[in-house]
Amino acid sequence: MSSNELKKDIKRAAKKVLPDPAIRKIRAYRKTRKGSEPKPNTYRSSQTYTVVTAVYNVEAYLDDFFTSLYNQTMFKESIRVIAVDDGSTDLSAEIIKRWQDRWPGAITYLKKENGGQASARNLGMNHTESEWVTFIDPDDFVSKRYFEEVDRAIVAWPSVQMVSCRLVYFFEKGRRYSDTHPLNNNYKHGDKFYSALDEHIPMQFSMSTAFFKMSVIKDRGLKISEDIKPNFEDGHFVGRYLLELTAGVVGFLSKPRYYYRKRESGTSTIDGSWRDTNKLISVPRYGYLDLLQYSKRVRGFYPVNIQKTILYDLSYYLGWFVNRPQRSRFAEEAGVQEEFLDLLREIFACIDTKVLFDFPGRFLRFAHKAAISQFFMTREPPYQIAYVTSIDLPKKLIHIRTCSKKIAFYLDGKVLTPIRSKRVGNSFFGVNLYDTYELSFKFERQNQVLSYVGKKRESARLTVDGKQFENSLSVREAIRRYTRNWSAYEQKGSTWIIMDRDTQADDNGEHFYRYMMRNHPEQRCLFALRKESPDWKRLAQEGFNLLNFGSKAHELELRKCSMIISSHADNFVHSYFQDNFFKSKKFIFLQHGLTVHNLSTWLNGKPISLLAAASTEEYHSFVDDGSPYEIAPESVTLSGFPRHDALLKMQSSRRFSQQARHAIMIAPTWRASLVGNTLGLGNNREFKDSFLVSEYKETWESFLNNSTLKKLAKKNSCEVLFVPHANIAPYIETGAFSVPDYITVHTNNRDRSIQECFCSASVCITDYSSMAFDVAYLGKECIFYQFDREFFYGGAQVYSQGYFDYERDGFGPVVDNENDLLAELEKLAARDFKPDDVYKKRMEETFAFRDGKCCERVYEAIMQLDEPRS
Repeated sequence: MSSNELKKDIKRAAKKVLPDPAIRKIRAYRKTRKGSEPKPNTYRSSQTYTVVTAVYNVEAYLDDFFTSLYNQTMFKESIRVIAVDDGSTDLSAEIIKRWQDRWPGAITYLKKENGGQASARNLGMNHTESEWVTFIDPDDFVSKRYFEEVDRAIVAWPSVQMVSCRLVYFFEKGRRYSDTHPLNNNYKHGDKFYSALDEHIPMQFSMSTAFFKMSVIKDRGLKISEDIKPNFEDGHFVGRYLLELTAGVVGFLSKPRYYYRKRESGTSTIDGSWRDTNKLISVPRYGYLDLLQYSKRVRGFYPVNIQKTILYDLSYYLGWFVNRPQRSRFAEEAGVQEEFLDLLREIFACIDTKVLFDFPGRFLRFAHKAAISQFFMTREPPYQIAYVTSIDLPKKLIHIRTCSKKIAFYLDGKVLTPIRSKRVGNSFFGVNLYDTYELSFKFERQNQVLSYVGKKRESARLTVDGKQFENSLSVREAIRRYTRNWSAYEQKGSTWIIMDRDTQADDNGEHFYRYMMRNHPEQRCLFALRKESPDWKRLAQEGFNLLNFGSKAHELELRKCSMIISSHADNFVHSYFQDNFFKSKKFIFLQHGLTVHNLSTWLNGKPISLLAAASTEEYHSFVDDGSPYEIAPESVTLSGFPRHDALLKMQSSRRFSQQARHAIMIAPTWRASLVGNTLGLGNNREFKDSFLVSEYKETWESFLNNSTLKKLAKKNSCEVLFVPHANIAPYIETGAFSVPDYITVHTNNRDRSIQECFCSASVCITDYSSMAFDVAYLGKECIFYQFDREFFYGGAQVYSQGYFDYERDGFGPVVDNENDLLAELEKLAARDFKPDDVYKKRMEETFAFRDGKCCERVYEAIMQLDEPRS
């Protein structure tokens, strides 16, 4: 039997066994495989297309760019490229000329002084001779049938005036593709064509992903604005182009793919634009406002698609700056805050209320819509939305967040007064843009009906787990909706999973577990930790019931446990399966250190049932009216930290109370911009090369290697102890960070606990680390070396400056250079490391408790969570 006959027999036999759907899938797969590699130069175009590309120092990407054009299925003579060199200082020109030799007659090279992308594109347009032009960026590339698919659409729709193509992200790191652009819904249901006069044409921002007719551009005298920087010149041009159309159609094509490169270095214009004052003045004035005014002149009104375009772009300003004062600090320093806010008022005066509130919530959430309406437009929202944030079944409480005080709640028709309420402030460029309210309501029975209405009788909606209920719903229905997925994590018994980091212990989690093991053995507790952690053996020998983090056993216990208790609130702790366990479990956040900075943008949204605070000021920063934290007041307990009990006990032990030798502890915190992304679930991170050339590394290395420090340590018989943050430790362990041999380095691979480091220390030198508070808890002075304060509070971290002022409240002097740091250290050594009275008083007044009962208070607060409310 021949091989072909054998194949036919196998196919016939497979058809008898396999179901029809499987056969269809196999055929579809074969079909896609046959067409998966389009052949270049095989499609004859109806006309010539020109690519105008603005080139500036993109030598690393030009070959990919030209290769994607050269390998198009369209005949090569149908594509022309005008490469405008905008004053590049790298090898871009040489690469372009090399491609001119390879692709004769196809590439025009123009050279100009650096003036920005808009000026380069305008020059390229002046040299364009074809009817159709597009503006692919030189660091991007396109699919192989890109031009063929566009040409087929233009032939099929002779009246088409503009064509838009689908944008797909290409992540340089890992060479990964992601079809997740927020506007890609416009392409998910095949090709779509709209009348050019339709107000509801989908939003189009990019010139790079669109094709335009040169006849329209020339007849209307359209140019790309060179006043709009650093972005939106594309959106402005596209908007004006569409406004000039008086007939025809506009197409959105699903098949051609434009691959937008997300650079590993994050150096694209858009990625680096948020620290540019032009973003606050030039873009709003010459971009948004000018486009609105232009539309009024041309059409006599503000078309809906133009309004939506501007709302969409402005939504990113709200997402980036609301409650992130550190990010807007540059605007305050440049004196442009008020001008920016005034521009927003002018812009929003042109936006229709209906357009604003009909705008999809996935782009602009209701709280921001209401804020725009009230703060900038001075109009009341046409309706109100409130949100059920949690339902406490044992205590019969419904926790609701509203965006206004102007919602009245009723239970079975009777006015419902919250048993607790809290106002949360939301800042934006130095003003309180809007308030939200955390309200707790008591119910008695599940058959009661909860109703709500705006106080001016406008409609109100209550959102429960993503579903909106207008005007009323029963308590039972709210509970059913809220708990509908809880069966996926059905609790079996009462197990508490306690942990610190997945890679290391020795924090509040470990010390609370030890308290539970000794004082409440009746409660089943497990301690989660990676088996390769240096702490695993030590805890196992002590009798900890260990759970290997990430193992099948860990995942099984996570599914059925009742509580997760941790010193960390990373997603891998409270949302291991990426769903927050549907809020079916209680998450107890013991904290890693005192929250003295404003961490609200990181903490808000985390399903915290209980948070442990250690100082009175810290407690009030969480619970008081006007606080930026959305956490309910009853979810915060002033208990102190579990590890502080052990710290006091260790300090009073003979080993440390009679310690003769001093130790200088150096403990800088990390910088979010200098560490890589996390590797899967857990705390391990990628290595980031930019760390090696950072000011952070250079400054701390300089101090550690300073000969004066070594002499001072020797003169005063001091051990010098370097305690890098866990996210920085891998750079020390791999030798990327230079530390002299005489300095003891304390990292993950350590031979003593961090508690011992605190007790050994006579002084703590840090920048902003919360370790300073542990040392101060023991009555020891700190020196704060804040050489990069402006950078640190300018958006480098996930937090901004909080209630704590280091100059006013700190436990030692604040310095910004190495010489002053060494001088302060010498002063402290001269008085045998005894703290100054001013700093000593601050230490005594900061902490709420020094009685060794912090663990006990945490335990009692946890037990009260499940007690019915009296």
